[in-house]
Amino acid sequence: MLTFLLMSFLICMILTIIAIPKIIDIAFKKQLFDVPDYRKVHTGQIPRLGGVTFLPGIMIAVLVVFGVLAEAGLAGNLAADSPEIMFCAAGALFLYMTGVTDDLVGLSYRIKFPVQIISAVLLCIPGLWIDNFNGVLGIHNIPALIGIPFSVVLVVLIINAINLIDGIDGLASGLCIMGITVFTVLFVKVGLAGYAILGAAALGALLPFYIYNVYGTSEKQTKIFMGDAGSLTMGFIMAAFTIKAATFADHSAIPVDERDYYFVYAFAILLVPVLDVVRLFVHRILHRRSPFTPDRCHIHHKFMAVGMSIGRARHTIIGISLGLFILNIILINYIDINILLAADILLWTLMHVFISRKISFLKKQDVASARMYRE
Repeated sequence: MLTFLLMSFLICMILTIIAIPKIIDIAFKKQLFDVPDYRKVHTGQIPRLGGVTFLPGIMIAVLVVFGVLAEAGLAGNLAADSPEIMFCAAGALFLYMTGVTDDLVGLSYRIKFPVQIISAVLLCIPGLWIDNFNGVLGIHNIPALIGIPFSVVLVVLIINAINLIDGIDGLASGLCIMGITVFTVLFVKVGLAGYAILGAAALGALLPFYIYNVYGTSEKQTKIFMGDAGSLTMGFIMAAFTIKAATFADHSAIPVDERDYYFVYAFAILLVPVLDVVRLFVHRILHRRSPFTPDRCHIHHKFMAVGMSIGRARHTIIGISLGLFILNIILINYIDINILLAADILLWTLMHVFISRKISFLKKQDVASARMYRE
């Protein structure tokens, strides 16, 4: 298994390393840049087509490894996963095409949102949907009539969570690297070979991009953003992995008393981006604005408003995400899943209250300083 995972990772990584400089060259020749505005923290001419390299590299790597497994007579290891991965690939391709179009000419959320829903439905067709809440709100098994719509909403939520948190260098890609690593390790542990190979390929696409995105510079023309092609694709893969990790225990030999662990394992790694997008949507709706209206209320904007640099904000947010994941995995062995969920929401709320008060205090200081200067 490890040999095939390494093969998938290396194929995609090499393709990405070759492709990204070419994409940057094309972007500069065609003047395809992410234009700075009041919401964005970057300056200079930076291409936003990094995500164009993701899905082609991933699909080539996965198909080659699947082919090698078939030639070696080991395709039986993929039989259970193949239908789900095929529909996952179809949904990802649909989103990828939409993302590329948005990165090149721009698309309204009125177009992107229905595409996200259709892709989520494709994921549910082979049976990849939440059919058990594992005791959350006292609910266990749920019928398809509830489970499928809930799963569609969940997939769309995760896609938008990754898409919207992609606001500073390395944040979305860093969270995805961490999340996909966690899922890939889990899939190896439980023998889901197809999903593990897909996860290894996704990491092969993300790691080279992360280096260009974080350590590249606009002056040397080595910096690139992932754009919607990348964030929508990776958000969808993360959503598929989440649902698979949350549900496979119900259809395997894993003891009932261990299933809560895997359910929390699936969702805990995504707490930061998901809670942030929920907070944003609620905030915008309460202020009578469309939940898709862009603003500067994201978690990274708030950390930067209290004086953090881009790098420190990125490390802090990824650290919080990792910390919450570890805390949840430890505590689920000792406390009820509902108490754990309530504690997560409470901690998240208290953190935002603290940050908001700090921002308000700093603004008052700035006003006082400006008044003293005028006088």
